[in-house]
Amino acid sequence: MPADATAPGWAPIDVYADVVPGIGQRGHGQRRTPAPAPTGALEHGYQPPTLNVAPIARPTTWAETAADRDTVLASFDTLAGTRNEPGFGTDVGQRRRGLIVLLDWLAAFDGDTWQQRWIASGLNDQGSGWTAQITDPRIGPTSHGRATLIGGAAALLLLDVVRPSYRWLFGFLSHPTLAEIQRHRDPKGFARLAELGATLPGFGPDDQTPAFKHLTRILVHNGGTLADITVADCREAFAAQLGYAVQKRTLWYWLLLHAGTLDADAPRDAHSLIKMGQRTVTELVDGYRVESVEVRAVLIDYLHERQAVLDYTSLAALASKLVLLFWRDLELHHPGIASLRLDDDTARGWKERLRVVVHGKQRVGQRREDPNAILIAVRAFYTDINHWATEDPARWGRWAATNPVTGRDLIGQNKQKRRSRARMQQRTRELAPLLTAIVASADQQRRHVAELLAVARHSDHGERFSVNGETLTRYIPPADPARGGRGRAGMVWADQSDGRRRNLGFEEERIFWGWAIIEVLRHTGIRIEELTELTHRSFVAYTLPGSGEVIPLLQITPSKTDRERLLVVSPELGETLTTIIQRVSVGGDRVPLLRRYDHAERVHSPPLPFLFQRRQGLVSTMITTSQAGTLINRIMAASSIVHGDGSPARITPHDFRRIFATEAVSAGLPVHIAAKILGHANLNTTQGYVAVYDHDVIEHHRAFISRRRGQRPSDEYRNVTDTEWDEFLDHFEHRKVELGTC
Repeated sequence: MPADATAPGWAPIDVYADVVPGIGQRGHGQRRTPAPAPTGALEHGYQPPTLNVAPIARPTTWAETAADRDTVLASFDTLAGTRNEPGFGTDVGQRRRGLIVLLDWLAAFDGDTWQQRWIASGLNDQGSGWTAQITDPRIGPTSHGRATLIGGAAALLLLDVVRPSYRWLFGFLSHPTLAEIQRHRDPKGFARLAELGATLPGFGPDDQTPAFKHLTRILVHNGGTLADITVADCREAFAAQLGYAVQKRTLWYWLLLHAGTLDADAPRDAHSLIKMGQRTVTELVDGYRVESVEVRAVLIDYLHERQAVLDYTSLAALASKLVLLFWRDLELHHPGIASLRLDDDTARGWKERLRVVVHGKQRVGQRREDPNAILIAVRAFYTDINHWATEDPARWGRWAATNPVTGRDLIGQNKQKRRSRARMQQRTRELAPLLTAIVASADQQRRHVAELLAVARHSDHGERFSVNGETLTRYIPPADPARGGRGRAGMVWADQSDGRRRNLGFEEERIFWGWAIIEVLRHTGIRIEELTELTHRSFVAYTLPGSGEVIPLLQITPSKTDRERLLVVSPELGETLTTIIQRVSVGGDRVPLLRRYDHAERVHSPPLPFLFQRRQGLVSTMITTSQAGTLINRIMAASSIVHGDGSPARITPHDFRRIFATEAVSAGLPVHIAAKILGHANLNTTQGYVAVYDHDVIEHHRAFISRRRGQRPSDEYRNVTDTEWDEFLDHFEHRKVELGTC
């Protein structure tokens, strides 16, 4: 942003007006339908976080936009007279009429330049229906009139008279105009990017077209040439395309990055542009819109004091508990409250409301599973302030108050923990016997789809082929270069007998990574975050002092604690990791360097050769923790593995960790060694993971029963006679009469 951004001639443009988060049907030039707010979320004052994209101030005055009406028309006539190629427009006269109508219509709005009048007209906030805002008897409300206005707008863009918002540009359907602007604004720059794209394997016209379109939108929105684009411009442009069908097309950023247009420290992928960084304590608190200025200040001070001993994830979670779930809830139900001194009714009402989930996007209206975690945070908040008040009364004394969370409120905490642990251990007992079937199914699916893909690649269009009893028909789309099209090469499609079309290349890639994740998790017991952090540098060789034998080790970087650890690489694990390395290596000799975004800590790693990366389109991206869970779920859905009651089995990445711990301890591995392997600082944590059937207890209990039976008279264990059985039943009939329940 220039230093004089606030001077006359500059006007901030709100980027958020161009970004509509949500989900819904997508199409060209069509925004997503905003997702409905969670029930109870808005009425309780919670707003979902928005994209961390700062608005960029753009100039509203430059030479072309400051020209008068006659000068603009003269510039158009000059441009039209020098444009001989057919792409300039099918009807120059129609464009000129539309330009005159637009200039006359804009002249009615306030502003010293056409850009200022354009902003004042409100067209920046319009999508594809912007032409309906303009009425003029010279064109009429017909489709011909709309075409005339679109032609006039194309002239404004070509002449750089106005620089519309991205929202308007995505609604502007005159795509040939974008190609004209490319040739008019920066022909050498686009030619250089085309040469660069040709060096990317698989990059074809269908990839270049959307990339160049969005780069042209950037030039129209910003002005200048491709060489003038900055990282901040890319961040704004990427955020603007979210919600449109082109949101997955990020090759425009790849082209700028590798052309040397952007700085050396620019993010290596477009998605990293808008990933939120760590927020300050003040930003965390202000995100919940606390009304009391004084309480806001004490919450910020308290979190600053705690920040030194907390990681970012824990700090953000503590802010959520204290600010949103405690104080903001009190403000919403007790307007005007401004003191930490709560009466019994206020405190009791808050505790009652805490039992049900009110804020957020998930489980709204359901019973809260762990309210004690919030109660403990609030209790510690009051306890700390009361303690600090004795040390620094000038700062904290006025906020000392009776703690609303007493020991009685936490009586059921241990019982709740035991119930939670019991549920977790029972789940592990149910899934552990299924592990063998899960592993076998994943491997069978991987081999089957790999064979399908190999056979399909050597089949012609319309040819039928069979693999392991499954018959498909090869389909090569007309856009494929093999059939003379301009699409991306290498896509392998096939049709089932029911008509469903399958992308075998995508299926093979998806199943391979699901299999790889399952194999690594079951052999190591590592956390899913630690799996995504594995790199080619994670391998360590250790030589035994006595025998000189070299032992391969896997270095696990600390994701949750500060304790890194080394795991022995078994032959099975070594084979899996070798297969992964061969998969991701470029040319078979190196693993591409990528930056990993830690969603918990909201930081980017340096470029590293991560193992769990995949090709998405024509570029490599990291496999995230959520994607890992999805890949496993797809393997399970296709496996048809069920529990004993017939319900489908589902397994999470963390279930493999619990099963690993259970099998290790059951096989005789000491618990303290298992804790070291799992990276637990507390043995109690490991014992909670272990869902063993305590064989010692079972065997000793059986021996006790046998000894007790041996000590009783033998006639007590004879068979019951018919007379004795009748007397036994008669006793209960008489008992019913006495009790009046017969």
